[in-house]
Amino acid sequence: MIYNGLRAVAEAYDIFIFDAYGVFWEGNGFYAGSREVMADLVRSGKTVVVVSNSSALSSDLVASYDKRGLKQGVHYQYLISSGDLLKQRLQSGQISFSSSPNPQKYYVIGKPHSKAFANTKYMQVPTLDEANFVYIGVPFMFTGDVAQYPQYMSEYWPVAQDENGQITVWDTLTPAPFEQIVDEAVRRKLPTLNANPDWTAKEGHPLVANSGAVFVVRNGMIAEMLRQKGSEVLEFGKPHRNIYDYVFEILHQNGITVEKNKTCMIGDTVRTDIKGGINAGIAPILCVETGVTAEAISGGQTVESLCAKENIDVKQVIQIKSVGGI
Repeated sequence: MIYNGLRAVAEAYDIFIFDAYGVFWEGNGFYAGSREVMADLVRSGKTVVVVSNSSALSSDLVASYDKRGLKQGVHYQYLISSGDLLKQRLQSGQISFSSSPNPQKYYVIGKPHSKAFANTKYMQVPTLDEANFVYIGVPFMFTGDVAQYPQYMSEYWPVAQDENGQITVWDTLTPAPFEQIVDEAVRRKLPTLNANPDWTAKEGHPLVANSGAVFVVRNGMIAEMLRQKGSEVLEFGKPHRNIYDYVFEILHQNGITVEKNKTCMIGDTVRTDIKGGINAGIAPILCVETGVTAEAISGGQTVESLCAKENIDVKQVIQIKSVGGI
């Protein structure tokens, strides 16, 4: 059975953990009715938590969503990111790999994350030869990267420009430009640290006139390339238990008792959100007409086939069309 919206099953739960992209955020705006449902939950005394696989810190995400019209205290009470958990582990020096128990020097693939690494023992180095591990940042393409891989120019979407209007940062629709650096890291047997397990994200690009949101490469896809080639990968975020344990700890610190049979995870991705909810022992609610699953279905896949890939019994999964569906 597929329910029209979240309201149809909301009575059964006290704590609602929302993914963001593909659930209430479409890349260029909010899905119809999603904010109204979230606000209704808050008004009715439910606990609403946004848990993002973003490597950004939650303080930055709260400010960003506030500008867009999603207000803390109105639409949700807590926003927690995998970037928060990354920073906590970095500050406590708890990054360890089987091949490198006490690493301190890291090489960045993608965008550096100075906020997370600030005031820690970990030091960014300019070459793989100097590094103990690789950190996967947001896989943006910068001017030098685009010059090195011009054959993929049709796959690049502009993200930022300088004061002269020259594009300086791009998203990419393909991971191909990262294959060389991935191979070099694997050849050196460097382990990998990643704080966004998502393979893609549907992003808007205001610098492209009249464009809709498109799925672009994200950190998790680069980490998966490294994993498939033999790199040891340490990840924070859904579907891993570490992010859910972190969320439950924060709720407990704020006087909220987590009863798992009264807690649900609402997401659009079987591989991360749904598998993560099951790993954490809470009810998995899948949006089938928005986000990643909607894209997969439009390409000929089914919820059953998506669940089978992750060894999930589809009967465990509560399916809704969308959060705001009526």
